[in-house]
Amino acid sequence: MRYGSRLSFLFAALLTAGLAGCGGGGAGGAGPAAVLPGSPGLPTTGAAANAHVVISIPKPSASTGRTPAYVSPATQSISVAVDGGTPTVQNLSSSSPNCSSAGAAYPLNCTVPVSAAAGSHTLTFITYDQPNAAGNKLSANSISVTFVAGQNPAIPVVLAGVPTSFQVASATAMSPSSIVGSATTGYQFLMASTSKMLIVALDADGNYIVGPGAPTIAASLTGVTAGSGIAIAPVGGGNPNLFALASTGAGSATLALSATPSASLAGSALTANIPLTAAALVTTVAGKAGVSGLVDGTGTSAEFGGPYGVAYNSANGNIYVVDDCTIREMTPGNGTANSATVTTIAGSATCGDVDGTGTGAKLDYPGGIAYDAANGNLYFPDQCSIRQVTPGNGTANSGVVTTIAGNYTTCGEVDGTGTGAQFDYAYGIAYDAANHDLYVTDESGCTVRQIDPGNGTLNSGVVITIAGNPSSCTSSDGTGTSATFNNVEGVAVDSANGDLYVTDYCSVRQVTIGNGTANSGVVTTIAGNNNTCGYVDGTGTAAQFATYLNGIGYDSTNGDLYVSDDDNCNLRQVTPGNGTANSGVVTTLAGGNSTQCSFADGFGNLARFDYPYFPAYDPTNNSLYVGDYNYTIRQVQL
Repeated sequence: MRYGSRLSFLFAALLTAGLAGCGGGGAGGAGPAAVLPGSPGLPTTGAAANAHVVISIPKPSASTGRTPAYVSPATQSISVAVDGGTPTVQNLSSSSPNCSSAGAAYPLNCTVPVSAAAGSHTLTFITYDQPNAAGNKLSANSISVTFVAGQNPAIPVVLAGVPTSFQVASATAMSPSSIVGSATTGYQFLMASTSKMLIVALDADGNYIVGPGAPTIAASLTGVTAGSGIAIAPVGGGNPNLFALASTGAGSATLALSATPSASLAGSALTANIPLTAAALVTTVAGKAGVSGLVDGTGTSAEFGGPYGVAYNSANGNIYVVDDCTIREMTPGNGTANSATVTTIAGSATCGDVDGTGTGAKLDYPGGIAYDAANGNLYFPDQCSIRQVTPGNGTANSGVVTTIAGNYTTCGEVDGTGTGAQFDYAYGIAYDAANHDLYVTDESGCTVRQIDPGNGTLNSGVVITIAGNPSSCTSSDGTGTSATFNNVEGVAVDSANGDLYVTDYCSVRQVTIGNGTANSGVVTTIAGNNNTCGYVDGTGTAAQFATYLNGIGYDSTNGDLYVSDDDNCNLRQVTPGNGTANSGVVTTLAGGNSTQCSFADGFGNLARFDYPYFPAYDPTNNSLYVGDYNYTIRQVQL
């Protein structure tokens, strides 16, 4: 049963406490109004007037449809005082002579006699969780009553619950929950979204205090991270316990809660300050941590040997994964844990360099992979060549693999066409939808190369170098061959402004594509510093990344970048700013640090990776997909 349904059930299960005269009828669902069998007869004339308090104690599973009011299922006794005098104490249990139950599905009904002179009086009620008015106070209230000799009115009383703790939970239908945590450790919720939060006060015995007699719940925020947009507000619609918790990005705040009892006799307001964190949510969608293999299937029944590059298919929402010497296709399913279905479309466990179809093609541990939205093809760098895969209809082994540039047997750094071009361990690749070109990081050649795929036939690609110098693998900003790279690996295209972003050793650098001629790229460093590697969130050169950064992904919705900081075992977010040197603000999106490499799904820094590789952004689900070295594919919901 989902939490929201459970809470609604509890609303219906809480019952009324009624003040009733002897033999009188109840009014308006106020509760039982007749004296229970065995009660003594009460006089109806004279200076004194008498009445009975009739208390209905709900059982945890009871639901009678009565008007809700707070009488805790833990109630064991009650005290009733007239005008502040000595209270009458009555035990309320199934063994008490004044209590009876019509069966397991009905509440326990108990009566407490009250006597007072005719006239106006104040009656004070307090319920306890132990016999003889001992233990914790569960509810309390006072009412003014006029006793009239000879009359037996039915006067309802709503008891005010005494709050002692809070319970906070997600009311959003999402698996896993969009809000997790505890009032002690704090709560984490999904960034850049709105989640519904249930905030309920509990009594001393852990029972919900809801309905008439429940305290007024108020929620506010303090210490909100600038730019996170974290906010909370009541949802309305008749449920005072339901709030909308929203954010526009990652960040933190303090949730200030108060529960003010509906009657002063029930105590002062209960308050609490609880940490909140808006963060990305990491879920494993395919593969099994620690289990290596090449098995198609769904969720944990699928096996990967070494998931690496990842690409998103904008036409059907599928994901393509480079896995050792194969290309795998993955349908993400509904985004819940272990929902993705995996099929192999090209390559096999036997590695090599052979063009062909399905398992007839041989691959040699390619790096990244890119999707061409114009024709539906995939491209991947494979050692010293660039190859194309036509996914076909997505069934196992449907892919046709052809080499479009470079030569597997001849590595080097030569611009040219088709097999006349040479690459020196090409690694990352990205597709530019604006001009239909490919961009490749040539890792050992320390350059960024541009490829015109042509019509996709064998060896049709024209290759030019736009930035970097193979004779100088250092790290200096500049234009064309005057710029140098140290260990360039990942590449992403920002088609909106015509820029490339690359990962280079322990920095993120920007390359302006220009007009596409040889050596037109202007290179600037926007985050990190290749002279100082480590793990520090910050701005520009003050930020630090671990050595040998690999993948980088571009968020087409907001222009942010996502970097797989594999040696730190986390994912980092970089806001490029205006593209000037060192303008990037770096924050950790998910994962721990270099000492916390392991495996765990969860929010933000509670999640754990074991060397994440090559993030790909899915704008439909506002998610990233990454291959993890522990043989799994992880989804990062933003």
